[in-house]
Amino acid sequence: MLIDKTYIVQRLDYLIKEKQQVAQPERAKADKLFRIKDKFPEWLRSILFHPFNPAYSVFVQYKASKKKGVNQINLETLHPYAVDFLQYCLTNEICLKTDEYYPEEDEDTLETFIDNRLKSIISGYECLSLTLEQQKMSSRRKAIYDVVSRTGDGYTYSLDGDDFYLPGNSFAEYIFIHEYGLIYLPDYVREYIKGKVFLDIGAYIGDTAIFFQKKYHPDKIYAYEPVRENAEQLEKTISKNNTDRIIVVQKGIGDKEEGVDIHINPSQMSSCSVNDSVTSNLQTEKRKIYLTTIDHECQNHRVGLIKMDIEGAEFSAIKGGLETIKRDKPVLLISLYHTGKDFFEIPPILKSAVPQYQFRFLNIGLVDPLVEKILVAYPKV
Repeated sequence: MLIDKTYIVQRLDYLIKEKQQVAQPERAKADKLFRIKDKFPEWLRSILFHPFNPAYSVFVQYKASKKKGVNQINLETLHPYAVDFLQYCLTNEICLKTDEYYPEEDEDTLETFIDNRLKSIISGYECLSLTLEQQKMSSRRKAIYDVVSRTGDGYTYSLDGDDFYLPGNSFAEYIFIHEYGLIYLPDYVREYIKGKVFLDIGAYIGDTAIFFQKKYHPDKIYAYEPVRENAEQLEKTISKNNTDRIIVVQKGIGDKEEGVDIHINPSQMSSCSVNDSVTSNLQTEKRKIYLTTIDHECQNHRVGLIKMDIEGAEFSAIKGGLETIKRDKPVLLISLYHTGKDFFEIPPILKSAVPQYQFRFLNIGLVDPLVEKILVAYPKV
């Protein structure tokens, strides 16, 4: 599959026509209701169809509930990730031949990834129907939350004989079901990374770090989290899970060592970012943090795995870690869903650095239309 401007425009055209066809019956219903309203005198219409009329308010709520069925999910209109993606596509010469990086089995995931971004731009796609696979995953996610127990000032979840403590109820699908994509890789990968150093870049409160530590047995995990509040929660996670193998580093990762501004979203502390484009619709406060590079940090480490979810700063972080990536050929779990630049430019730079990398494009957030879509890279051995 070739993803270029022609492909993007064709998909936009197709999705717009699809929505127009679906909208025709809805418009007919709206016209019918308008004709009914129009038969009443204006003074009576203002009473019967006023938003503060309890009966009319109940009717409107009923119509809305019918429109969004049980097996549907919301898609935010003009989501910053979608806006950034389309802007990148229209202002850059894009040409991604997916078969040069990803296996054929990932094409459906790539197509859905692009379509959901375009649907966020097009009016009328606010509700998406869940596929059967997504409905099953929704049930599995619910099953996790049903058995999570409150433990003092945190939460505990048991999986395969291990107890996981977190200060927040953050036992997410992408970690505790999909194992951040590692579960879909060949068996040898588990042995390849065992006993090596892991980097958890964008560690948040330690959910991924503690899972990797208990399930994949690294030598050490260096957990990079530049936001003070998150780092404090991360320290708490480490302490409560009784491990000395996770080391907190309160720095960000980029392509140079420098101080930069980070946008802090107090209502969603997992979405703090140094990238303006992914925080454009959020109420954020700026704060100074210090950036370092993977190459600087890992001069004396043998790195087996790098997980990276840093809200649109992934490309810069990889640029600052290319020497380590070339030297150690670690397994990479890289978020590709924040920006168009990441989606189009990260695969080529990694393939150039390590030609023997095998790639996958995985959806590890099945019930989330825009987030938790990752590139996985692992070497042939």
